[in-house]
Amino acid sequence: MDFTKLMEKIKEDAHLIIADLLIIIVVFTIARIILGQVSKFTEKAIKKSEEMEDRQQAKSIVTSMTMFRSIIRYVIYFIAVAVILYKLGFGNVLSNLLVTAGIGSLAISFGAQSVIQDVVTGLFLIFERQYAVGDFVKIGQHEGIVTSIAMRVTYLDCLGKKVIIPNGKISEVINYSNDYSIFTLTVPIAYKDNTKEAIDFLQNILDKYYNENRELFLEEPKVFGVTNLNVNSVDVFLRGKVVNMKHWPIERELRLIIKEEMDKKGMYVPYTQIVINNEK
Repeated sequence: MDFTKLMEKIKEDAHLIIADLLIIIVVFTIARIILGQVSKFTEKAIKKSEEMEDRQQAKSIVTSMTMFRSIIRYVIYFIAVAVILYKLGFGNVLSNLLVTAGIGSLAISFGAQSVIQDVVTGLFLIFERQYAVGDFVKIGQHEGIVTSIAMRVTYLDCLGKKVIIPNGKISEVINYSNDYSIFTLTVPIAYKDNTKEAIDFLQNILDKYYNENRELFLEEPKVFGVTNLNVNSVDVFLRGKVVNMKHWPIERELRLIIKEEMDKKGMYVPYTQIVINNEK
């Protein structure tokens, strides 16, 4: 009997139900269209920034666009859901709940403290320019390139792995993307080799590499001398100020060049040898 009454009620209100469904579809369609236009606008701005000579300004534009896209997404979907709830008859319920409990209490009741913390921290990260999209950073235990900064999270590309870090969990950031980088090398020299001659030998290698690759350097690299006396070797320290993020390839190339030049000169990198005596 109750089922029969329910079906009759549905038939009587069929036009209202269809109208509500159409409104829901229209609202979500409009939301998707707006988000699509915002996405096109931000993508266009990001592509245009790639042509800029000022790389820092270009990074700021890309970061702002990714954050703007994230904020608009939250705002549009919030409005869409609110309109749909109001149309479904939840308007008075939501209004009374907000009035009696307060917006802050409502957020706490839904466990939104961490969400608010993520959003606020994300905004401070942008305003303080702690890092930008494209920067190589270390956040906690993760090192990688920032691919996007959203309202709640930061996306890192860590050697092909996509790492998502809530902004509220970020307490310390190491940003390697500065105006310059420092390359450092420690070369072990055998005790049998003349240390002063070895230092001059390494400085000549640095000078030659510097003259052949001046566009990579901001100042002449130097051999700073002996930094440690090990059991098997004398450590000689090399350092240079180079173009940002170029220190890794420079270090790799110099290691190879130094090894090859040491081989030509009859020098060798000291290593520990183990001698096994099988005599009884």
